[in-house]
Amino acid sequence: MKKVFLWTIFLFIALFISMKISTEVQNRILSLSDSVKIGILNFNSNILKAIQRHFHQAEQIKQLSDSLRDKQQVEYLLEALKVEYNDLLDSIHSPLRLNMPELTFVRMISFVRMNDYKKIWLEYKTNKTYQNGTIFGLINDNKVAGIAVLQNRRLEGFLNGDEKCNYSVVVGDRKSQGIAKYDINKGFIVDYIPLYPKIEVGEIVRTSGNDNIFYPGILVGIVESIELRQGYQIAKVKPALDEVTRFYWLVDVNISPFVVSAESNATESQEMSEEGLDTSNLAIPH
Repeated sequence: MKKVFLWTIFLFIALFISMKISTEVQNRILSLSDSVKIGILNFNSNILKAIQRHFHQAEQIKQLSDSLRDKQQVEYLLEALKVEYNDLLDSIHSPLRLNMPELTFVRMISFVRMNDYKKIWLEYKTNKTYQNGTIFGLINDNKVAGIAVLQNRRLEGFLNGDEKCNYSVVVGDRKSQGIAKYDINKGFIVDYIPLYPKIEVGEIVRTSGNDNIFYPGILVGIVESIELRQGYQIAKVKPALDEVTRFYWLVDVNISPFVVSAESNATESQEMSEEGLDTSNLAIPH
């Protein structure tokens, strides 16, 4: 009887130990299995992200290549137009020459300061030599983004809404002149607009081309409200482009003023007279 009792105790202890060991082994196996599963899931996720990143980069490269090809095509067409135009001017002995703006694709590097999203550093690579302080236009999607200034061989961008971003514009179909700028109380405005003609809410603001920064006709924004001051009007403007992008077009207008001197007109008048042409309507500036 005593032996049966001892065997019963022994079997119970053995079963308990066996169950303990079995549970511990099972937990270890499950833990190892979970680790393997997590590793496989992470591996698959990383592969998927790498594939998506690859195809996304490939798509971006394709889009940039297409944009570059289109830009080159437009450049070639404009260059051909420029040559044809200048040849035409040569044929009529005109001193005026067509100077096409130069557009360069530039990339944003970083913000100049944290929490200031209106000042950016831009990648600057060019074979041309510019003086320190040279001002360029910045556009994206044929909309004005701001201006860029060369400072100590670094290109700093001042976007619409920055106090250093100023350029010449025209408002509406009647092309009232003004200066686009930032006002600390009103925001993005067009200042110093003549009193007449009266501008209206909803009129379109475009670059004037009079500041040697932009060429004419680039979209700036739309008039939201108007304020009359003594001697001029102020228009609060909603910018057409009010976000930071990774890429911009850098505009180098580089247009020399057209000068037609009295001497050149007199020479042309003499040549026309010698050819038997009427010169009575030839205007000579004073």
